[in-house]
Amino acid sequence: MSLSDFRRAAYGPGLKAIAIAFLTLGFLIPLALVGELVDDRMDYRDEAVASIVEPEGGEPALLGPYLLVPWTRAVGKDQTVSGELALFPSRLGVNGTLPTSARVRGLFEAPVLRAELDLEGSFDPAAATNSAALPPGATLDWSRARLRFELPDTRSLAEPLRVSLGGAAISIESEPRQGFAWASAIGAAAGFGPVPPPGALGFSARVVLRGGLSFRLLAPSGEVRVGLAGTWPSPSFRGFVSPVERAVGEAGFTAAWYVPSSAQSLPLAVEPESIGRGFAERTAFGVDLLPGVDAYAMSSRAVRYGLLFVVVPFAVLFLFELLAGARVHPVQYALVGLADAVFFLLLLSLSELLPFGAAYALAALACSLVVALYAVSAIRSTRGFLMLPVLAALYAWLYVSLSSEDYALLLGSLGLFALVAAAMLLTRRIDWYAPGTGEGHPERKERGSKERLDLEVP
Repeated sequence: MSLSDFRRAAYGPGLKAIAIAFLTLGFLIPLALVGELVDDRMDYRDEAVASIVEPEGGEPALLGPYLLVPWTRAVGKDQTVSGELALFPSRLGVNGTLPTSARVRGLFEAPVLRAELDLEGSFDPAAATNSAALPPGATLDWSRARLRFELPDTRSLAEPLRVSLGGAAISIESEPRQGFAWASAIGAAAGFGPVPPPGALGFSARVVLRGGLSFRLLAPSGEVRVGLAGTWPSPSFRGFVSPVERAVGEAGFTAAWYVPSSAQSLPLAVEPESIGRGFAERTAFGVDLLPGVDAYAMSSRAVRYGLLFVVVPFAVLFLFELLAGARVHPVQYALVGLADAVFFLLLLSLSELLPFGAAYALAALACSLVVALYAVSAIRSTRGFLMLPVLAALYAWLYVSLSSEDYALLLGSLGLFALVAAAMLLTRRIDWYAPGTGEGHPERKERGSKERLDLEVP
């Protein structure tokens, strides 16, 4: 093969397309590095949020009240065994407000809240006396019964608890014993005599908690009605049961839960030791305070489409070579790909300072203009400005896909299908085995020289 034949083959569209494909795959490395940077910034954000919320007591949650009643049973002439029975309210009502604000540390912010809760309900002592969890022959010692609440962290208490049981006020204190649902327990002697109180036993309580990110309530038995109103505009209701009523607006949210006793996970009276690990996670419910737009999650999702933002500009430049006779050096392809990869870095850094939509628009505009202007220089024609609407449409399509979680897969599939269809349509008549045919390619130059000689020679 002569040198001219080798040059003609090297300029062939098929081999050029293969070279561009390998160059495109090489951009997986910088895109992966950007993805790792997004993960690092997310970890840094989580650390900053934790430094705001943890001193407040973390994510506040409440179990209770419930009665912890000791029992004893004789097993021999002079021997006894003992245990405890947890008695949950047969009826519990909770009404509360969750005033919320955003607290900032550095570039990051976290929602902090104050849960102001009013509880009322009643216990049924007969449910403990007749419980299947009480061993045969065991006797309940109501004189040592205690009223208890449980919290993940007692630092979340913003005020002392005010509790009334059977019409008498009770002073609640922290207890060294760990709760069976969460780590911390607070309680006090119920003030009963040795026999169970007659009839239903009413109670009321005022509980004020502080913390951030979410609020959870655990009421695993009896009939439960809960009403909460908060000022955070983007709540997410999670847990064992969803609200029966909800309303969300810019001023905040309201939600109401109803749990019938038949849907509860536990009977009214149960041995605390029978409750396994993960009990709180399975049966608690409440609200999460979500950020309006998680810029890091959006940036992470955008990086997944990163290779596409390298392929499309490369494809446009390649079409300029095939259809317009332009010549683009691999280094120029690499610079265009690098500019498109930098878009995701710009997006990440700007989104830490600006709303995500504004950050996305600025990053997309900057990269589109730079690539379009460079394309004009690379192909030596103003037709390079065609890169601008192509990239604008690509960035717009990505933003719509990111903003629509429910239809992201559909929009992504339709966009990819449209790009593949366009590539097939524009290249349907190209002979991929032929050497290059652009005006700047060697074969075209040689062919033009021969045509001129034929015209000059008589």
